Amino acid sequence: MDGPSVISRNPSLAPPGEAERFFDSRPVGYLVGRPDLSEEEVLAAIAERLAFDGRTGPEPQVVIEAARLGKRKALAFLRKLVLPQPRSPLAMPVRPILREHLTHGVGEGH
Repeated sequence: MDGPSVISRNPSLAPPGEAERFFDSRPVGYLVGRPDLSEEEVLAAIAERLAFDGRTGPEPQVVIEAARLGKRKALAFLRKLVLPQPRSPLAMPVRPILREHLTHGVGEGH
């Protein structure tokens, strides 16, 4: 397989100037602004978007590789993805349903 992934692993195979090209090696979720997402979830979102747009190519992994290389079209495509809702628990304080003065009876203290 020739392409960006080969060049990123072996910069000596790249044409002059290509070896210095930026490659974002962070997890895929960071590319879409959602570090909680796995690579499989992002790949599924890319595949859904490609199908929605009626495209038969490129493969979702190619879109990710292009985005990692900083390609504008790939980064713009990732901004259009419909991503799953966050699944992390909400950090909310526990509050009693009733106020303390209501638990002692109505009219007391008023």
